[in-house]
Amino acid sequence: MNHKEHTVERIVAAAGKRAFRDLLLLADPSDAMVARYIDGSDMFVWRTGCGETVGEAVVDRRGEIKNLAVAPAFQRQGWGRRILDDLCARYAGKFPVLTVGTSDGGVPFYERCGFRYSHTVRNFFTDNYPEPVIDEDGSRCRDMIYLTRTTG
Repeated sequence: MNHKEHTVERIVAAAGKRAFRDLLLLADPSDAMVARYIDGSDMFVWRTGCGETVGEAVVDRRGEIKNLAVAPAFQRQGWGRRILDDLCARYAGKFPVLTVGTSDGGVPFYERCGFRYSHTVRNFFTDNYPEPVIDEDGSRCRDMIYLTRTTG
């Protein structure tokens, strides 16, 4: 797939954002947590030139990427990096950096995409999620690792 042949749509209406529930839950397994940030944030959806949904991203009013997910059929094809590059370009005049919080398992991906370590919130996942959150490697998520990337 040629990554240049895509569209990005900003989703404004709450119902429109919730229509992407399955994608949102790929990145954040709690409906309750998603509900806490979805309405007050910008949401963007990337689609192929044929209209297939590739992925989504949610950015709050402070410049934190609260949710980023690529549909399973498009994973490991460079779309996650492309979405992050698009977000940095889109917010270049608004925020000097974008911030993202992730589990230990997500850190290598974000570092490959130009993000650098900022700080850690100990026990974030164990304190804020009623059910254990499991990383891609099968380990239980405990701490939230924050990283930042300049947008300019």
